[in-house]
Amino acid sequence: MKWIVDRIEEGFAVVEAENEKIYNIPLDALEKGVKEGDVINVSVDKSETKKREEYIEELMDDLFV
Repeated sequence: MKWIVDRIEEGFAVVEAENEKIYNIPLDALEKGVKEGDVINVSVDKSETKKREEYIEELMDDLFV
């Protein structure tokens, strides 16, 4: 999915998604220096998701054992 930065307002990037919906994304959640007109590619990182799931499982095992 792609987002296009429409404008920057009060610490947020107002972006338009491919589905034409508008979202306010906190600037600190985006790459430093993002500006109006920038295209942001949004994707799921399955490898990082798997690592996080394993980490959380380890934490739960430590907590409940």
